[in-house]
Amino acid sequence: MIQLTQFKDKLVEELWLPTTQKWGNVLRPRAKKIRKLRLLTLTSDVSFEEVTKFEKEELTQRECVVAWNFSYFKKLRLETEISPAKVFGPPRYENCASSASFPIKEYFPFDVINLDFSSQDPAFEAGRIEKEIVSVENTIKLQKIKGSDSFILVYTTVLNANDLDYEGLVQTSNSIPASGWLGLPSEEFPVKIGKQEEKMRCIETVVSKMCSKYGYNCKTEMKDIPIRKDNRYVIYSVAVLACGG
Repeated sequence: MIQLTQFKDKLVEELWLPTTQKWGNVLRPRAKKIRKLRLLTLTSDVSFEEVTKFEKEELTQRECVVAWNFSYFKKLRLETEISPAKVFGPPRYENCASSASFPIKEYFPFDVINLDFSSQDPAFEAGRIEKEIVSVENTIKLQKIKGSDSFILVYTTVLNANDLDYEGLVQTSNSIPASGWLGLPSEEFPVKIGKQEEKMRCIETVVSKMCSKYGYNCKTEMKDIPIRKDNRYVIYSVAVLACGG
């Protein structure tokens, strides 16, 4: 089994933390010191640096954090480790983000949303990433419904040898209505995407367009970390600053 937690420090230090520090000025322009950003994070029971380091850098405080873990026993451990933050789960986030009974709906909107699916022991199977991306859209939609003007979104996943089903993504996203939305362009990418570089470009494009779908303008920054030398497994993280149009 690939141990993914060892790569988290690099993601935090090189993408998550600096973009939140930089873009936090947009979210809390008048804050002189502790910004108290409201943070939603998918995280591990043994590796939750985005919580501790954001707190150390005075970007948030523990009581402003909502954490999610897919495993019942890991959730219990996480509750002990990061109290008084609120901890939710299981099931998997991507399996319930669109549900009417989504248990964290009342906590929206957030300032920073860290959807780190690499921390959720992802199953390396076809269709996994597509489900994650659909839950990203549902999260953006809920931010809009709850009145968020601006927020930071980070989506992190593990790319493997399975093709990315772009045609399926287009059909699923376009079935979720939004006022004035003309849909994801079906011709922009191949029906099935196999190359890792093309998958990364597709994910950045789709997440950006999902922000546009709900009336947000966005800036993006990315980080990819090869897990194996053959490039068959890559951790890919895209950070987005979404601002009301």
